[in-house]
Amino acid sequence: MNDVDWRRVRIFLAVAVAGSLSAAARELGLSQPTLSREMLALERETGVNLLRRTKQGVSLTEAGERLVETAARMGRAAGDFAREAAGISAETVGDVRVSVNEVLGTYLLPAALAALRRRHPGIRVDVVISNRVASLDRGEADIALRMFRPAQADLVVRRLADMPLGFYAHRDYVARHGDPAHWGDLVGHSVIGNDLDADFIEGASRMGLEITRDDFSLRCDHLPTQIELARAGAGICAMHQGLAVRWPELVPVMSWLQLPALECWCVAHRDVRRNPAIGATMRHLADWFESDPYALSRAT
Repeated sequence: MNDVDWRRVRIFLAVAVAGSLSAAARELGLSQPTLSREMLALERETGVNLLRRTKQGVSLTEAGERLVETAARMGRAAGDFAREAAGISAETVGDVRVSVNEVLGTYLLPAALAALRRRHPGIRVDVVISNRVASLDRGEADIALRMFRPAQADLVVRRLADMPLGFYAHRDYVARHGDPAHWGDLVGHSVIGNDLDADFIEGASRMGLEITRDDFSLRCDHLPTQIELARAGAGICAMHQGLAVRWPELVPVMSWLQLPALECWCVAHRDVRRNPAIGATMRHLADWFESDPYALSRAT
């Protein structure tokens, strides 16, 4: 056996997923007799009995069970091939508006967009950097990367990898002031936090920590500036763990206080299915941020 017809493997995979010949036939738009003939042809082609046929229906043989995951990998590879071929044979062109918060937009999005432009040079991207939630319904953005689970029913959403947080300070700051061993030790330390934005204070309250604006020695609602203040040795700052490792002058502090990781969601309006440029951009960003955006951004 040298070659296997992918079309028949696809039929086998559909039968395995659907659990019956009739359901698989409906899924693939085939008649049941045609599907049955193709399955028999695949078994002759491979020399392997894949299905156990009884009056009650069909089930996978032991050999069939072993080959399902391989068939699934072939399916994913075929999908990747089709998407790649579509990008080569018919250039995707259009304008896409992407909304991200300040940290992602400053440190992680640029490398992702550079890779997108190499793959789809016909896509023009407008970047909206704001910590305010952009309205997809009102056209403020086509795609958004959000740090919370979307609640709207008319959105296309994809859950990405969580983003762990931690507290960091410049190594020289820690050498001068020490690493706070408990909450009371923060007295006398320089803590960097928000000015008017109450997100961090509200998040701390949910953890049972009572923090007020007065507890911050340096206040700024622009999160990249908070990070740069910490890098300059001005105090202790909460930030993405994956970002902190790119700056060797920063060291973790207050490891006894575990911050909850940020959820990350790629969100688009349901019209994404009808717009090739938006669809291609969403798939690219979702794949990028689902892998390791910190490492990918450092590599470029």
